[in-house]
Amino acid sequence: MDNYVYIVAGLPELTSGFENTGFDYAAVKESIMELLSEKDQQLVELMEEGFDENSLSAEFYDKAAKSKNRFIREYFDFDGRLRNMKVNYLAKRLGKKAEDYTLELPEADFEEGKQIEEILADADFVEREQKMDELKWEKASDIARMDYFNMNAILAFMVKAKTVQRWAELDETKGDEMFRKLVKEVRGTFGGVNSATTITGTTALEIVEEE
Repeated sequence: MDNYVYIVAGLPELTSGFENTGFDYAAVKESIMELLSEKDQQLVELMEEGFDENSLSAEFYDKAAKSKNRFIREYFDFDGRLRNMKVNYLAKRLGKKAEDYTLELPEADFEEGKQIEEILADADFVEREQKMDELKWEKASDIARMDYFNMNAILAFMVKAKTVQRWAELDETKGDEMFRKLVKEVRGTFGGVNSATTITGTTALEIVEEE
């Protein structure tokens, strides 16, 4: 039996020690993995590959594109296109051929493209990195917007938790800010659960917008 509701319900508590001890992504991941099925653990491991810059390749993105999980497919399609735009930008600045480094991805509209161009045009490196991570954060939220207590919600959380870890290491103030945002989002999920309603003998969660 899946433990998604139990896992999501525990997420704020799993991360509550950030201010005093530093955010520990590995500990959060371990706590979640212990409650997942082997099949779902494999999804987490696949996503972890995408967090490792040294392992990213055309083979990885092809594997992600063929995943049966919608979050994995959509998030890494976005991630691959963002990566290509960053490569094009850097290649242009360095006088290199971008096609030697870009991924071959299917033709598709990339709605975040203009926003990424504007971020790349920012002269401040740190601000660029923050804005890129905030864009990834929002993309994870968008993909899992209607996923409350399932594996997509957990994968979206882990994308954000990895971002918190990154900024906790780079900038304690920014890390604390993103941690608070993450906890607020998770708690907001439960604030949107109004009641349990019985319909033809089946219990259903009635999801409503917070006031």
